[in-house]
Amino acid sequence: MYGIEKIIFEQLLLLKESYQLEGIKAEFEAEGSSFNDLVRLRRITEKAGVPLFLKIGGVEALRDIKDSLELGVDGLIAPMVESRFGLKKFIEAYNSVYKNHKIKLSINIETKNAIEQIDDILLSAHGFIDNITLGRTDLSASFMDESVFPDSSFILDLVGYIGRKAHAEGLSYTVGGSISSQTIEKFQMMPNIIKDVKSIETRKVVLPRDVMLNSEGALNEALRFEELYILSKKEISDIMIESEIARLDKLSARVKSALSCVA
Repeated sequence: MYGIEKIIFEQLLLLKESYQLEGIKAEFEAEGSSFNDLVRLRRITEKAGVPLFLKIGGVEALRDIKDSLELGVDGLIAPMVESRFGLKKFIEAYNSVYKNHKIKLSINIETKNAIEQIDDILLSAHGFIDNITLGRTDLSASFMDESVFPDSSFILDLVGYIGRKAHAEGLSYTVGGSISSQTIEKFQMMPNIIKDVKSIETRKVVLPRDVMLNSEGALNEALRFEELYILSKKEISDIMIESEIARLDKLSARVKSALSCVA
């Protein structure tokens, strides 16, 4: 392990041993991560004995699914599932790569359209999907109403509504999206809303609900991992481009010399 990677490894062990870490999430698009970034993350999570879940770029992002096979991830997350058809495309894409090999499958419910189609989606998910995640940030934005935001009473009611639906179908249920200390306080005051929630996640860290709500420092340590991961990516990126940056002064001098000759 190089540089900050050693600290990331120690942070993973802390989250695993003190906060019952359930997994680390990774993705290509939203994070701007390269395949090599995820190779390094997979190496560290595997050494720490922590599951790695890959959020693919769309319901049938075959390139990402093939990359996930190369990485050896423990699960896939399909974003923006809005209909039975979208779910069908995800399952078909997964099966085309993984065949009979089983890893954990999760879908994100994160739009108004998905909420409206939730019964059909969950009916089709039965027997194929292991978990659904309510993504509160995009879900809030999809209503295009300033009064609807992740910690609004409207979204909190939806947390409970979708939880009841997931529970009825025997699916585990995760809530994420703009999780803050204020969110934790609201959840603590609303036990009926979150009774069907199994896990709470930040962008990258998945922890058990009760740990996130009741263990001092859980959210801060999860966010600390995310900070370290970004710093590690920057550290590696700086090394990779260091020799190129070193050439800038020489190139600038050559350009000036060429211009003076023309003059």
